[in-house]
Amino acid sequence: MSLRLYFILIIALISVSSTSLIVRVLPSVPALTMAFWRMLIASALLWSYSFFKRPKPLNKKDFGRVAVAGFFLGLHFACFFWGVRNTSIANATLLGNTGPVFTVAITFLIYKSISKKVFFSLLMALAGMILIQKSEIGIKSTAFTGNMVSLLSGFCIAVVYMVAKSIRKKNDTIAYGRSLFFFAAITIALVCFFANVSLFSFEIKDLRWFLFLGFVPSILGHNSLNYALKFLSPTAVASIPLGEPIIASLIGWVLLGELIPVDYFIGAPFVLIGICFILFYSKKENAG
Repeated sequence: MSLRLYFILIIALISVSSTSLIVRVLPSVPALTMAFWRMLIASALLWSYSFFKRPKPLNKKDFGRVAVAGFFLGLHFACFFWGVRNTSIANATLLGNTGPVFTVAITFLIYKSISKKVFFSLLMALAGMILIQKSEIGIKSTAFTGNMVSLLSGFCIAVVYMVAKSIRKKNDTIAYGRSLFFFAAITIALVCFFANVSLFSFEIKDLRWFLFLGFVPSILGHNSLNYALKFLSPTAVASIPLGEPIIASLIGWVLLGELIPVDYFIGAPFVLIGICFILFYSKKENAG
């Protein structure tokens, strides 16, 4: 795998990991409201960029699949943010990042085979993630719904990557991302409507943080992962966010002075080594 792709994946991981920091900065803003503006602003930024650098338009045959991917991306964010407010952050993060588990399961159902090396590398990364967060993970009957919704968010992001893999083979990243985020925003808006959540429950000063969410974790983060889908398997790409607790803890330590627990130093190596193995074996198989 090229150094350029490694660099893009590192930027993507750092970017998506910044989301938890903004959630803390905006405790009074409804999670669904935050998710809607994040997606809408990300789409608007990419559409604006398209006026200066005109990407090749989406293949008309892929438009429907982009809409499906956007629908599931919107559900992913809606479920994840709702889960964060209805279970522990540790539970929501762990269950919301089960995307690679579902991509492995879907791949097995479709192709009747999976890579044992990728599978065991994934288990290593997941074990490390559990070690990092084990002191905060809990099973409470009152949080059952929140846990299940968070798990559903992991399934939704897996569907996004599985659908996107074939789309990215023939379409530009910018053209795909601007439409993907737009459909995701529409989906979240519909969820807000049925959940009776206002899209305007925020103050003007909060817009700067919405812009941050739209640009950093969405464009530099998720759209960079969309770019990587052209070269890596859905499981490999979905595995990158498994490193989110590691980066989020470092960000919290640097910016907020939060202490890093001992569990972090035990689990982090397993996560990082597991992700590296997944990337190595996935790229090797794609090349083969």
